[in-house]
Amino acid sequence: MNRTNAYRASRPGYLYGTTAPDVSSRPAGDFEVIPGRRRSADVVTLPASVMGIAKVIVAVALVVAMLCCVRVGLSAASVTSSIAAGDLSTKIENARSYGSDLEVQQSRLSNSTHIRVEAASLGMAPPVSTEAVVLPADVVTLDGAGNLSLTGSLKAIANQG
Repeated sequence: MNRTNAYRASRPGYLYGTTAPDVSSRPAGDFEVIPGRRRSADVVTLPASVMGIAKVIVAVALVVAMLCCVRVGLSAASVTSSIAAGDLSTKIENARSYGSDLEVQQSRLSNSTHIRVEAASLGMAPPVSTEAVVLPADVVTLDGAGNLSLTGSLKAIANQG
């Protein structure tokens, strides 16, 4: 039964309101069984040497295919690493450029003339006079463990005054 006839035969069974076709009324299958036996019991096969050569060829083809897959994988890995190296060198170049820009900006901002101009624009003026303040020695003492010692500090204050 060809494809078109099979479609037509099954179609009424799937339409709403129709009954499924009777199994016995369907035509015969696509093949028929012919009774009897085969006259020759010998089956023609290929020699073992040909089968051996075919197996060797298949094995070699599999090895070559695996080697090609490994080569493609290594090529993809090298391309990926070269792209990553290019990205890294670009980032390094950008960081160097940014660092040099910061150095220029720092030297411009630390220039004494620039500081005077900015201070004047904020309403600041240089001082009329300057004084030096000398602080007394620190009275805080440490104990043997390196911690602050309150009693030692109190003794130091008593010795000063």
